[in-house]
Amino acid sequence: MDIQFKINDRNRGSFYIEQEGRQVAELDFEVKDNLLNAYHTGVRPELEGQGIAGMLFNELVNYAREKGYQVIPSCSYVLAKFRRRPDDYSDIWVRSGDEPTGEACGIRPK
Repeated sequence: MDIQFKINDRNRGSFYIEQEGRQVAELDFEVKDNLLNAYHTGVRPELEGQGIAGMLFNELVNYAREKGYQVIPSCSYVLAKFRRRPDDYSDIWVRSGDEPTGEACGIRPK
């Protein structure tokens, strides 16, 4: 599966996968200054459990490090990955007292 990347002129972007012309997985984010807000991860039900979200997450981490961004994990999936291995992501993780509990994933920033 090839992971594709796009970002628009408003600095909203996505790592995503298409199959047969249809987007089947995505990790969406927004960049402001040097902060990357990862706010949504989604994989279509028929593809769940195949490690696809993890592949998208790895692309996000590599991108953030390459660009020198700090990551705000507004998406509960991204936050869970950070929490599992905090030392591995301490260089990019912006910690806050109001991190999501699951309800925030999928809500686009204002």
